[in-house]
Amino acid sequence: MINTPPPPREEPVPGGQRPFVELTNVSLTYGDFGEGLLALQDFHLSVQQGEFTALVGPSGCGKSTTLKLISGLRQPDSGGVIVAGKEVSKPLKIVGMAFQNPTLLPWRTSLDNVLLPLEIVEPHRRSFRKERARHAERAMALFEKVGLKDVADRFPWQLSGGMQQRVSLCRSLIHEPDLLLLDEPFGALDAFTREDLWDTMKALWEEQRFTAVLITHDLTESVYMAESVHVLSARPGRIVHSQRIPPELRRDRDARFSPAFADAVYQLRQHVGHAQEDPV
Repeated sequence: MINTPPPPREEPVPGGQRPFVELTNVSLTYGDFGEGLLALQDFHLSVQQGEFTALVGPSGCGKSTTLKLISGLRQPDSGGVIVAGKEVSKPLKIVGMAFQNPTLLPWRTSLDNVLLPLEIVEPHRRSFRKERARHAERAMALFEKVGLKDVADRFPWQLSGGMQQRVSLCRSLIHEPDLLLLDEPFGALDAFTREDLWDTMKALWEEQRFTAVLITHDLTESVYMAESVHVLSARPGRIVHSQRIPPELRRDRDARFSPAFADAVYQLRQHVGHAQEDPV
């Protein structure tokens, strides 16, 4: 059995600022309490504003459940979920989300897929028609940033998988969210496309400095993308290891071939391996 350490002590931040995302003593069961599936237990997580963090761990350990709690799509059985200084009690409007499946609507063009959140979510919905031209201009700028040209009028079935995922990322960012939740958005892509999108995502984050939480099974991806990586135990999930990633390991693609990068990945692999073998 893993000897679970106490939650990592927070480093002081200027002015005593509290974390932007904070989960404390969270537990969640799917199904009837006492007979259901215990997904998370005594779970702690904190993410500072503007930080890019990653969650890794065995399949079924509660990574996606954590994103649902942060976004307000589910409520915990116990414990607290705080985002932007407020307790989360309903789906948040400040969140953008991207998933492994791009989930684009096949009857809408790429542009209309990207604009969809602005059509259906307040406060953008009420002024969407009036502001559509301005929103479309922003969408076109996002297309340019993610390396897409001349796709605005194309339908999803006319795009490759990598292009569809780029459109999905644009859709998640069109409303300028303060918090971006990424649930294995690169997992289904080929290696070359995946690496290109890593750099695309990093460039967008460095420009906009939204807070980001990434779920991934790819330890190389977690070290290259994130400032901090948290390893979850087997179900019921809780954080059993937290690791800060030095900036020089995330600077460019060549850094991934350095001994220090390999060592960071190896450390994570050791902890994930223990989590798989010895559930809490």
